[in-house]
Amino acid sequence: MRNFARASAAVLLTTIAALGTIAMPASAEEPAAVSEADLTYFYKMPSPELAGRLVAHFDALRAAEQPGARPPLIGFFAAAFQRYPTDIDKMIPGSLSPQMLDLLAVSLHLAGQQAKAESLIGKLKARDVTVTDLAGMPASLQAVEATGPSEWDLLWGASFATGDPRFCTKILKRFADAANAGENADDLLRLVRDKEEGRASGWIVDKRGKDAARELIIDSTALWALNSNARQHAFVRTLVNEFVMAHRSEPAARALVALAGEYGHYALEKLVAVSEAVPGKPSVTINIRYFNQILDDLQRHAGSYPPHFEFPDDQPRAAHDVARISELLDPLMGNFSNNPPMLLRLAVLHSIGHHLDVPDSFPKAVAAFDKLLTLTPEDPQANYRYGSFLAVSTRKGEGIPFLEKARSLGVADADYFLGWSYYTVGNKAKAIENLEAYTKRVPGDARTAALLDAIRHDRVQVKETPGQP
Repeated sequence: MRNFARASAAVLLTTIAALGTIAMPASAEEPAAVSEADLTYFYKMPSPELAGRLVAHFDALRAAEQPGARPPLIGFFAAAFQRYPTDIDKMIPGSLSPQMLDLLAVSLHLAGQQAKAESLIGKLKARDVTVTDLAGMPASLQAVEATGPSEWDLLWGASFATGDPRFCTKILKRFADAANAGENADDLLRLVRDKEEGRASGWIVDKRGKDAARELIIDSTALWALNSNARQHAFVRTLVNEFVMAHRSEPAARALVALAGEYGHYALEKLVAVSEAVPGKPSVTINIRYFNQILDDLQRHAGSYPPHFEFPDDQPRAAHDVARISELLDPLMGNFSNNPPMLLRLAVLHSIGHHLDVPDSFPKAVAAFDKLLTLTPEDPQANYRYGSFLAVSTRKGEGIPFLEKARSLGVADADYFLGWSYYTVGNKAKAIENLEAYTKRVPGDARTAALLDAIRHDRVQVKETPGQP
């Protein structure tokens, strides 16, 4: 089950994958065979019937007997039971193994179905079967914390059942806390690259010692999982991209960006379709899902300055895409004048274009942000995105009002860009105040600590490079 995104799970989940897919006879009465993919992408076409078939599928594979396979299945079925509480009996077919019944009892407990969970446990005890002590389990699925690999697997299972980013948000926070401490981010990134390229990682023990190395190896699996699942699942990709945009100067965000990989190849003709349902009155349709996919990819590589691309051909191709999308959408700007979501997409597109030196991107980004904030002046993210964009693209402090407002609306990370912005207008005291606030919250960000030290000692040199402070 390679999609269960845990590096240590690569062995245990491959074990299940090696067991194969159950061959179910095809007939008018019997559904087609199910596989691991039906679990991994369950959230796209969910149903209690499919959940029940997955119970039977994994029971036939004896997956409940594989210790490492239990957590993701427990999380998945707990979320499915929460989703379909009136269909639980239909989702638990007859003649299941004791091990699967025990697994489902734990899932029922986490789903808040205590009576049904105790009923299954009672039946198993009557058969003199060893059962899980439910009293030692978290009170609910929502109470599960990302304390270690087993819990991560459980949360990934719940994520695939629901498409709800709240479950994997806990894993992201656990990774970020680890990556933002000391020099951990660089070591975590190197460990993941070692894994992906099949290299040994003995160096981490020599560098950090046995105990610290063990923790870092475990935490590196969270980074690997987030990157792997971001490639496969839009809801994970959106979560990671939003984190990167909100915490772009933190070591954790930089590690995630560094693993972003190749910038995609896009057929931009799919973005806009023109039809003429009424003669003489053309109608334009924008493929928003495809637009979001392209923007997600662009943000991972060029959402902040300087852009980060793993391969030399990617940056010019990304700049070409931004320019071409602008050509397609700029003539339609008037149609978006009262559409905040579309204005935000355009503002992000053109701010990325500015980072990539696409001509005329700066005024286009400013126009889109100005219109957006006219419609939604109290939007914290709109203020933060505009303010941070201005902070890295001008030396005049234009972003300060937007960043101050964003911070007043709860965006704590605005203090990083406020620190830089105040410095560029000569207010050293305010610059230090804001950067100190940031480093207290993110003590592992060595780059910000170095900037703060340089400002304190008047060692900052400002270069007049387009798009860079």
